[in-house]
Amino acid sequence: MILSVLIVNDTRVDRHHGCSAVMQAIVRLLARNGVDRFSFLPAHSDWRKMSDFRRFVSDFDLVLVNAEGTIHHDREAGLRLLEIGGVTRSLGVRSALVNAGWEGNSPSLLSLLRNFDFISARDTRSAVRMRASGEVVRVVPDLSIWAARDEGFRPLRCNRDICKLGVTDNVDRFKSLFLEKLRHMNSGQSVSIGYAAKGTKGRLSFIRDGISIREDFSNPYRLVALLKMRNRLWKSSQEDLHRFIQEISGFSLLVSGRFHACTLALSVGTPIIALPSNTDKIAALFEDAGLDSWRYESVIDSDHIQRVKEAQWSDAEYQSLSAYLESASVLTEEMFSDLAKLMRSK
Repeated sequence: MILSVLIVNDTRVDRHHGCSAVMQAIVRLLARNGVDRFSFLPAHSDWRKMSDFRRFVSDFDLVLVNAEGTIHHDREAGLRLLEIGGVTRSLGVRSALVNAGWEGNSPSLLSLLRNFDFISARDTRSAVRMRASGEVVRVVPDLSIWAARDEGFRPLRCNRDICKLGVTDNVDRFKSLFLEKLRHMNSGQSVSIGYAAKGTKGRLSFIRDGISIREDFSNPYRLVALLKMRNRLWKSSQEDLHRFIQEISGFSLLVSGRFHACTLALSVGTPIIALPSNTDKIAALFEDAGLDSWRYESVIDSDHIQRVKEAQWSDAEYQSLSAYLESASVLTEEMFSDLAKLMRSK
């Protein structure tokens, strides 16, 4: 039996290692469970403008919607993903919403979950919110964790003699500037979860992504600081996912405002403290992994960084983290096995 899957919200177009890891996991796990034919609907594309979308979708055994961090605070992009469930339901095509974060959404969005045949959230907080719909929602940790494991990485305890600090940016450019200041004060290394397309155009586009033309051009001091920071991130970026994870594994501490930098750091056992992103997804991840709350609730300054570099992981944290990562692998593989059974049950 030939199985075919349409993967909606292919986030690889964002040129982001977390997105690449998630998509790599989805494709590899579907293939290992007997899927022969794949089609992809890129992130940011609007299926509602495709005149033949219903006919196109009807050819597949499963429409898999990769939610990632899209469905929060009633965003139009989140609504667009959820509305696909109604189309698949009307056509009798199986559908799955996977790897979802969920925060700040209205009941109208919650009601759309009923159209999916399978639903998974990537953290317990999101699952609890989604279960208010009355639907069954599994908790399966973010798929980037499985991808790192499939690349051969394991959570090794850091050598305390290594004092190498890595610092990422944040989706909020003001928080990014704060993190950049900390990096400079503590002689840290810039870590870029994103990477540019090749050539001058790719570099300029990468630098431009972190700047608001409407707001920042009226503040020359901030504009210069942002340009310097984005250029430094560009210089530190790389396209290869395996090499990026290796880079993260070499730090004695990662200070991060990026969710997927956190998932990949945890996958290799790199100690971490975090600044919130655009939702509570980092706090939810750390809670599920059994990490101490000060890693995501404390005020981050230079003194805090030095204390954390000395503390590394506690024994309890490391044991919880190891168990979480092992469970993530099992739950992820079980989920894709069940999705294959769902397709074959038509």
